[in-house]
Amino acid sequence: MDKKKLLYIAWAVIIICMLTGGGLGIYLIGKETGEYPFNLTLPMIIGVLGGFLIFFTVLKIKEKRNGNVPDVDERTLKNLQKYFMIVLYVVLFGSGAALIIAFASGVQYIETGLLIVCLMGVYLVVGVGALVAKKI
Repeated sequence: MDKKKLLYIAWAVIIICMLTGGGLGIYLIGKETGEYPFNLTLPMIIGVLGGFLIFFTVLKIKEKRNGNVPDVDERTLKNLQKYFMIVLYVVLFGSGAALIIAFASGVQYIETGLLIVCLMGVYLVVGVGALVAKKI
């Protein structure tokens, strides 16, 4: 199989997974409330496909404007490698230290919502840092 065909298959799998996740969300809303809001199905489908359409349009415009110039070179890859190695240790040791401090403070239970918010913050910081490391 050539690269282009594999890329299309990968994007199709991602779109299907997003649609499945949206459908699961609608199902969970219905299970919680007792009423299944199937009127959210069309906005979910339009949102997923519209988002990918916008992404592909921007990608094609960028490709047309820049030609075959690669986005990254060896130096950028080395910087990203160093950055992710540092982030790995900072997140591991930081999370471990936070858990030890929480345990020493007598915390016995942690709310799941708080963990989700903390993990979202970690993802946000790591993602922004990766963008900065790529531009340096």
